[in-house]
Amino acid sequence: MALLSVFSDLSASFIYWRVLFLTSIPLSLIYYFVRRTRSGSPDIRQYSHFPQPEAADPVRGHWAWLERIGGEGDPRRAFDEMLYEQCQKLDFPPVLLVDMRPVEKFLLLLIFDNEVAEQVTKPSKQYSTSMPKHPSIQTLAPLVGARSLVTTDGEEWKGLRKRILPGFQPHHLLSLVGAILDKTETFIELMEKKAATGEEFRLEEYTTNLVFDIIGIVTFNMDLNAQIEGKQSDVLLTYRALSNAFNKRPFGAKWWKEYLTQNEREIRRLDAKLDNILKEEIKKQHKDLLANPDTTSRSVATLSLHGIPKLTPQILQQTSDTLRGFLFAGHDTTSILLQWCFYELHRRPKSAQDLKTELDTVFGPDALPSSVMDQLRGPEAGKLLARLPYTDAVIKETLRLHPPGTTARVTPQGSGTTLTLPSGERLVVDDLCLTPRAYVIQRHPKIFGATRDDFMPERWLGDAGAQIPDSAFRPYERGPRRCTGSELANLEAKIVLATVVRRFEFVKVGLGEVEVDEEGNPRVDEKGYCRTKSTMFSTYLVTCKPVDGMQTKVRIKA
Repeated sequence: MALLSVFSDLSASFIYWRVLFLTSIPLSLIYYFVRRTRSGSPDIRQYSHFPQPEAADPVRGHWAWLERIGGEGDPRRAFDEMLYEQCQKLDFPPVLLVDMRPVEKFLLLLIFDNEVAEQVTKPSKQYSTSMPKHPSIQTLAPLVGARSLVTTDGEEWKGLRKRILPGFQPHHLLSLVGAILDKTETFIELMEKKAATGEEFRLEEYTTNLVFDIIGIVTFNMDLNAQIEGKQSDVLLTYRALSNAFNKRPFGAKWWKEYLTQNEREIRRLDAKLDNILKEEIKKQHKDLLANPDTTSRSVATLSLHGIPKLTPQILQQTSDTLRGFLFAGHDTTSILLQWCFYELHRRPKSAQDLKTELDTVFGPDALPSSVMDQLRGPEAGKLLARLPYTDAVIKETLRLHPPGTTARVTPQGSGTTLTLPSGERLVVDDLCLTPRAYVIQRHPKIFGATRDDFMPERWLGDAGAQIPDSAFRPYERGPRRCTGSELANLEAKIVLATVVRRFEFVKVGLGEVEVDEEGNPRVDEKGYCRTKSTMFSTYLVTCKPVDGMQTKVRIKA
């Protein structure tokens, strides 16, 4: 018994010291990480010649300014809307250096001038695919994939893009019109029911489900059944749960503080689950492709696997991550685009009438969605869609006023990378987070003048449209890293508008609601826009989304 007692004491002592040793390892790593983060922070004083909103505090950087501008209006509004307000006060500087420390250790160079932004995103001798993505983009890895088109750079990105590109060629996109119409038909049926009840609802939920359905067919040749309650696929449910958990992450939180929290554990669990689901689908499609090389499947996944005899772990992971990226970008941006299209057409009767006139001319006066769908299912679909310049302009103008996101780039310390300002001054921007702000660029007075805040699709037509520099329109960004799925998004939006807008009127309720007179008619201002009781705005949830989910009623047009 005495001998057992000795072994027991020794065992307890050994376990105590082992636990103490093991716990000291992560504590040491955390101490090293914090120390390295602090010591690696740039010295704001070396950038004193850069335009800044105000003098930076040695400890809190520009946080006093950031807190102040957030408090000058509804604090929920998107950061870009706050920046636009400040740019008007500061007379639109071409760039603005903002010190985000201590929340972020890097300095942000916000870019508001289209010509300066072009220098960041165009290819050069130094950067053949444009300036590299900033490492902060990896924080989005659970949503867009750690090794996807969104997050990779250099040769890996080139190889991946080459594999994916066949799924987004114009002739291939036209082959998807039937699938887009099928899913739009379900959306129309749901809107008919909403119109019959007269109930209020969040339009975001319905446009998001519609676009999820489309992207599922396009990306995986898989029916996600997003619009049918109780039948949604595991891919959709898992991704949606992952997205909800990701949006609960506190802003500026450090990974080592949050790693063991319940929400972060849930993110990792759902991340792994989604990865497994996607990989199983990729393996299945690759197996089918090897068995039948002439398969009729035209999904992005299948097209990207042509000519690959063996699925290596790298290719499998790249494909899984890229398909995840398309799930994110494919549903989010197009859903936001549709919501704002419907709202802007409701707010400006002239635009709604001009759009109706074009659709009447191309598809005939029958406004029933089935009439348009029958024509678009025929062999002339491509020619019909090419005859819709005003519809294209509505989409473009909506994206100008309400771009969903932006990009963030960085160049290595010591590379000597410079940006040239309109004044001719050259700024060395090594190691800064360079981020063109599309929201401000696309409302800049030097390009869009006094009507910069007005919804005017006609500005993109004829000689007027030809005068707008390409670099001043960047909702999908520009250069080699321009969003691969941008043409698919435009095609989806065009088909939905063509089939829906003559049938339904989407009436905003709550925030941004239109004022009406005693007879229920909208009050129109001197420019022809409906007056609103309040201003509708976007909030930031990874991308810039309508703050209230676009609370709406829908009615059948007379």
